[in-house]
Amino acid sequence: MTTADTVAAAGPVDILVNNAGVVSGKPFVELTPDEIERTVRVNVLALFWVTGAFLPAMLERGSGHVVTVASAAGLIGTPKETDYAASKFAAFGFDEALRQELRRSAPGVLTTIVCPFYIDTGMFAGVKTRIPLLLPILRPERVAARIVRAVQLNHRRLFMPPMVYTVPPMRLLPTPLFDLVADLFGVNACMNDFVGRAAAAETSPATAPTAKGADR
Repeated sequence: MTTADTVAAAGPVDILVNNAGVVSGKPFVELTPDEIERTVRVNVLALFWVTGAFLPAMLERGSGHVVTVASAAGLIGTPKETDYAASKFAAFGFDEALRQELRRSAPGVLTTIVCPFYIDTGMFAGVKTRIPLLLPILRPERVAARIVRAVQLNHRRLFMPPMVYTVPPMRLLPTPLFDLVADLFGVNACMNDFVGRAAAAETSPATAPTAKGADR
């Protein structure tokens, strides 16, 4: 099926949600070229192909909304996420540049970037949070409801939980202090016990990790 066939079959699309994502969860030196390419294809290139398929019709109508689900990892890189964080930084930049283009050419077509902490979907099985009061593992239903609300209110950015909003201003700190703060909140240790969806599925209930599986 061609892109044109897909667009024709789907009909007019008013709200497009870019939500595909994969993760390897390995230190950089253990990543294979195939794993890196898979992350880039799914997490980055898909943004261009899918948005490119449906955006022209939005531009023609003069209205529409493109939602890009990035990640808190698109604001701060952490161990075992070099490929993933790079792809989510790219997603953040994709939305930002597209938003600026649309402000000039089609102000009726809006964008929203979503940067959540880990979501309990199983994709990030094994991750842990040191301070759940400030950085909780998010429930998918809650995240979905917040995204719908953000679109309804035309919010351009949605970071979850609110603690994630502190990351950009913390970038003003000297790098050693920034790293120390990330260590203090346990951000750099979240992936220590990562196993991933496939490994978690293969683990018997008796030996399955107790940490929540998550996606972000």
